[in-house]
Amino acid sequence: MRLLQVLLCLACVLVVPSVGWAGLPSPANSTAPSCISLVGSNGGVPALAAGQFQVVYRDLANNPIANGAIVIDLSGAPDLNICADQLDADATVDCVHRTVTKHTAADGSVRFTILGGSNGAGNAVTLLNGGKIFANGTLIQSPTVSAFDLDGAAGVGANDLSAWLTDFGSGLNYGRSDFDCSGNLGANDLSFWLTAFGSGTMAQSCTSQCP
Repeated sequence: MRLLQVLLCLACVLVVPSVGWAGLPSPANSTAPSCISLVGSNGGVPALAAGQFQVVYRDLANNPIANGAIVIDLSGAPDLNICADQLDADATVDCVHRTVTKHTAADGSVRFTILGGSNGAGNAVTLLNGGKIFANGTLIQSPTVSAFDLDGAAGVGANDLSAWLTDFGSGLNYGRSDFDCSGNLGANDLSFWLTAFGSGTMAQSCTSQCP
């Protein structure tokens, strides 16, 4: 009889936590990129190939969480700007707090393409991991955030190349110019920028930029 009681207690210990874990957010089980890029647009179409990324929100039992609020937060990166109009009906922009919010689907996933840019040559201040990704208020990632439109005007062009070269020459690893997510600035980042420029998908900067 005593052995049966012990086994029953052990079963309760093993079962109850698994029930309690359901619904509680888990940064470890959730997936979010370690680097994201702000992009431009062309003809009202965001540059998806260069900028789209996915976040998947899961709980402690590894179940997907539907309708979770996923927030991309750039409040800690003053040299980056987001567009007030993200050209995405599902995205909510908060210019005051410098965030873009969307909600997860039934499988816990949501895709973002963040439109935005930076503030020109000599103005970089944010190093690596300057962004934040929250899921229902829980921090799940601190990505490095790059921006192809480094001067925030007239789409991606020669002035942006000048800004990248200035960042590279500084010897500092400014996140806005780390396009390949390597943690430092080099020839591969320049290659990424040239590909974006040559694609023609970022001919336009923000039509309305958050102040």
